[in-house]
Amino acid sequence: MAARSLLLYALLLALSTAAPSHGLTQADVAKRLKEELSQRNRGHEMLESWNGDPCSPSTWEGFSCEPKDGAQVVVKLNFSSKDLQGPIPAAIGNLTELNEIYLQYNNFTGFIPASFSALRHLWKLSVICNPLLNNKQPDGFSSGVNVSHGGCATQEYYSSPAEEYQSPPAVASQKIFVIGGVAGGSLACTVALGSFFVCFNKRERRSSKKDCSSTTNPVFQECSIDNTTNPAVQQLSLKSIQTATGNFKTLIGEGGFGSVYRGALANGQEVAVKVRSTSSTQGTREFNNELRLLSAVWHENLVPLIGYCCEKDQQILVYPFMSNGSLQDRLYGEASKRKVLDWPTRLSVCIGAARGLVYLHNFAGRCIIHRDIKSSNILLDHSMCGKVADFGFSKYAPQEGDSNPSMEVRGTAGYLDPEYYSTQVLSTRSDVFSFGVVLLEIVTGRYPLDVKRPRAEWSLVEWAKPYIREYKIEEMVDPGIKGQYCSEAMWRVLEVASVCTEPFSTFRPTMEDVLRELEDALIIENNASEYMRSIESTGTLGSNRYLSIDRKMFASGSARIDSTKGHVQTMPSLPR
Repeated sequence: MAARSLLLYALLLALSTAAPSHGLTQADVAKRLKEELSQRNRGHEMLESWNGDPCSPSTWEGFSCEPKDGAQVVVKLNFSSKDLQGPIPAAIGNLTELNEIYLQYNNFTGFIPASFSALRHLWKLSVICNPLLNNKQPDGFSSGVNVSHGGCATQEYYSSPAEEYQSPPAVASQKIFVIGGVAGGSLACTVALGSFFVCFNKRERRSSKKDCSSTTNPVFQECSIDNTTNPAVQQLSLKSIQTATGNFKTLIGEGGFGSVYRGALANGQEVAVKVRSTSSTQGTREFNNELRLLSAVWHENLVPLIGYCCEKDQQILVYPFMSNGSLQDRLYGEASKRKVLDWPTRLSVCIGAARGLVYLHNFAGRCIIHRDIKSSNILLDHSMCGKVADFGFSKYAPQEGDSNPSMEVRGTAGYLDPEYYSTQVLSTRSDVFSFGVVLLEIVTGRYPLDVKRPRAEWSLVEWAKPYIREYKIEEMVDPGIKGQYCSEAMWRVLEVASVCTEPFSTFRPTMEDVLRELEDALIIENNASEYMRSIESTGTLGSNRYLSIDRKMFASGSARIDSTKGHVQTMPSLPR
């Protein structure tokens, strides 16, 4: 009699562990899971096929069930590559027998639900390629869980080794208790539970599958951007991108990451699609870096990210199409084959880029350093607004307490801060140096590094310094804008460029100082233009003389940045 009571108690205990918590049946939990997913995935083919019990009469797509004490229970969820969006459903936490959860290659957002802490049998959770998902470990999660970051870098959580499946300790102790009770009561039940035990332990061994590249993202391991995601960034399928680009028909550019193609989304928006090439010098780290960064920041002078694709070994980023190309495109080449930018437009474009950099350098919580500022990374939209692009090398400013800081120097020859190159010490002033080179480009129309010129003229910075010291503006200005600028405005820009490209970072201004000086220069330029137009309208000057007049007489004095004190001082007018 006692043996039968013990057997009954053991069976009731086993059945109670097979039922979800909170008094819900497995079918109830599955229904709630479907409802949560359907809120952001209406009409999804997989969700539409879910009806009834997830294990009976046939198993739902994405579910795996196994027998336990005479009932089928869900032990595995595999929703990988299903184009699912929105938060991860908290209802998953009520499927208490789950051992494995695969959610990779989706667009889940938010956090790993706190309800996952109740999954005591869980030994594997994969959420790779959910770049907008915050991977913060929920309270109560197993101390053995290993949390890592990065868009398509491997993100897997283990509470037991991956080499071989192991039963969690709670499961093992429970099986010993149940088997002991049954053995004392009934041979038949012993055989039944023994069969279950054999079945349970004969599962095929599973190895951890790395769907995306296992390259980790050291930039965002240092300090990920938490709680700040941009819902406008979409996960796009490879098929939709192929449709948008006409199967990558129109090539509009090439870069270190790969080829850039022009296309149009289904809503009519024109886009530029950047596809990583197999021979790219940049890789998963840069892809993840740009994706994570642009999912967290937004400014009108930064090129925004519309969407991304991480499918079939493809890494693709989608941006709005910048119809006027890059600043580099408009500065170089034969004048007959390009639209030459006038001086006020060049100045205005650089002001836009400077505003974008000021935003990055003052980003809430921790400033961001672009590390690859150059004229080809300043793009022009339909209204000629300058926007900073290409954040593959961007990095948080180092600070005390960083673990394993990256010492790798990144940038482009001709723009690279010499102090950063020699010391590997990074600061926002490295961006300032690169921006100073861009300012010299818009003034001179010369490449920052041109080995086709005489040796003394290879470096734009070194070539320009003597001309600036001797006030020889006319001898260094781009022939395409000669006679079409106010000398006072030009001098301000050259002075800013000069202090930006100082070899030692302590003598360089901040981007806020640079922006202020450029805005003042544009005001001076615009006022000079208005003055000249008023003279022309009164007939004081003939139209043929407008382009040759020495306009530096318009201003009474100049200004320079005292780079050691960080403020502006007045100085006499340029020599005549």
